[in-house]
Amino acid sequence: MKLKELLKGVKVITSCADTDTDISKVVSDSRKTVKDCVFVAICGGKRDGGDYAHDAVKNGAAAIVSEKKITGIKNLVVVENARSALAIMQSNYYGDPAKDMKVIAVTGTNGKTSVSYFIYNILTTAGKRCGLISTVETLINGEKMDFGGGGAVTDICSAMTTPDPETLYKILDVMRKEGCEYVVMEASSHSLSQHRLDGLHVNVAVFTNLSPEHLDFHGDMENYFASKLILFENCDTSIVNTDDEYGKRIAEKYKDKTLTCSLTEKSEYRAEQIKCGSDGCEYLLLSDDATLRINSVICGEYTVYNTMLGAVCALYLDIDAAFICEGIRFTNKISGRLEKYKNYNIYIDYAHTPRAMENVIKSVRNFAGGKKITVLFGCGGDRDKTKRGVMGRISTSLADNTIITSDNPRTEDPYKIIGDILTGVVKGKEHVVIPDRKEAIKYAVKTMGKDEILLLLGKGHENYEITGNGKTSFDEREIIAEALGEK
Repeated sequence: MKLKELLKGVKVITSCADTDTDISKVVSDSRKTVKDCVFVAICGGKRDGGDYAHDAVKNGAAAIVSEKKITGIKNLVVVENARSALAIMQSNYYGDPAKDMKVIAVTGTNGKTSVSYFIYNILTTAGKRCGLISTVETLINGEKMDFGGGGAVTDICSAMTTPDPETLYKILDVMRKEGCEYVVMEASSHSLSQHRLDGLHVNVAVFTNLSPEHLDFHGDMENYFASKLILFENCDTSIVNTDDEYGKRIAEKYKDKTLTCSLTEKSEYRAEQIKCGSDGCEYLLLSDDATLRINSVICGEYTVYNTMLGAVCALYLDIDAAFICEGIRFTNKISGRLEKYKNYNIYIDYAHTPRAMENVIKSVRNFAGGKKITVLFGCGGDRDKTKRGVMGRISTSLADNTIITSDNPRTEDPYKIIGDILTGVVKGKEHVVIPDRKEAIKYAVKTMGKDEILLLLGKGHENYEITGNGKTSFDEREIIAEALGEK
């Protein structure tokens, strides 16, 4: 492909490169440069790709794309935004793979994965050929695919909700070749602020909620919210939870293209006659044009929000109501989302934010039937420190017992992280500190009583642990089985 074809849609400031040059590949890692490729120099938080431009040329790169001039580089293209250029160039390289697919992108602090699964399952139930790009896995027409962006220990992007451009547009290309009509994906705030979706036209953007998270990256809530707004600025249609204050702001800003959903507010789609229990939830989804009886075996009030957003998205896409109801019923388990371990009162959940933790504990309390609730959790290292004490307070306030442990400490001292959590513990409330997560889980399982529910929060679908020594295998299900004597 010619360089000028790759640069189509990219905001170029100056260029001294021969744009008729044939390009073999687009890369942003100088170690992956091959003969006749183009190297896009990204300026990251720790490294400046421009420092590796000369290495890329030595390795055979035919051109360099950068936001700034680099001395000694002849075939240089200076662009307004290198990250945006990378995404657009990857999309061009694969021939705009999503142009004939309807793209549904789900964003928000909590619920992205669940909403994405509900939409995907509704579409596949309706007989549509569909792809899913989620934190948990990538699916194409029901088949799990490994592109290095899932949860395996060896995966390159396993911690990414939305894959990097090199991976994302490759996935979309495969989906196109497999005949997908729709692609459902999660859109993280990082991916939006880093322009990973700039080469993609989003047809439907879905907003779940917004609460403090990733503030180590965004700085404050307004910057965090601004990153989410990028998705709604450029989409065709928005579907928004207006029970959330930020959802209301989106609906007001983009009212001409927004469908609103609510449990409490006046909106276009409303959930009424809600019943939630240990066997799931049931409610009526009402609008001026439709009435649907929604049933889900996944419990929790937040499931009402998640299914409602999924159902409204499907209604907008003209999916028959019968397929919507069946697709939601069909979704009987989402990995690491209030996932019950066999027939034991042990649940695994990905909740790693204050609001998610509060929602899960309250939901379980609603169906606990008087049983005591023990919460086991930790907080990630090298991430937002402000939420640690808050989560310590929430757990000790709402649960009967709390076990504080580690959760992907990365390069931080696990004891320091635990110390931060302990600053929020409610005085006099029962809690135990066991830094080794494996030992903490074993202790929790072996000491839990008959009338007790155990919640393992934070890791969910993850089957790895990240420490200062790197990433190693860590599956909570295996540890539970070992503690129960099943292994």
